[in-house]
Amino acid sequence: MAEIAYEGMFILDSNKYARDAAATSASVTDLIEKYGGTLLASRLWSEQKLAYPIEGHRKGTYWL
Repeated sequence: MAEIAYEGMFILDSNKYARDAAATSASVTDLIEKYGGTLLASRLWSEQKLAYPIEGHRKGTYWL
């Protein structure tokens, strides 16, 4: 069976990322591996204001 590569964008809690960037970004890896995926590359994209609040948060850290 051929492997398929996907690209994903995750929006992380900026406050959590500011307090512990390593643990917050590791949660993305853990989530992918939990469902049988393999992470090939991972990086911070940017921190931006959200178009609308999500659970009271007005900005998010985008992880690619």
